[in-house]
Amino acid sequence: MSIASASPAIEPITCQPWCQNGDGHPDEKMREDQWCLGVEHRVHLSTEPTELLSDESTEQQHLTTYLLRQANDTAPRVFIGHGKGSGKSATLEEARRFALEILARVDGHAV
Repeated sequence: MSIASASPAIEPITCQPWCQNGDGHPDEKMREDQWCLGVEHRVHLSTEPTELLSDESTEQQHLTTYLLRQANDTAPRVFIGHGKGSGKSATLEEARRFALEILARVDGHAV
């Protein structure tokens, strides 16, 4: 009777300088799971009601952004989201254009 062996480890990646983990993500089982994630930045939404979490605590709703890069991506992306997990990733150029559109709205230069 043979004992099934553990899956072979995948080769670590070279993490981005901003990666929170920084160890190459060797414990992931598939290459697609090797993600570099940067520091999360939140902006709390003062006019939105707080959210009730599953542990019965509450949290102020927020917008979030951070850098991310999957192992086989050719460049980092910027995650732009609302709350925990919901959102989209954009290329650096798309994120730059979006940021400029936001600034234009805030500064009143465009309608």
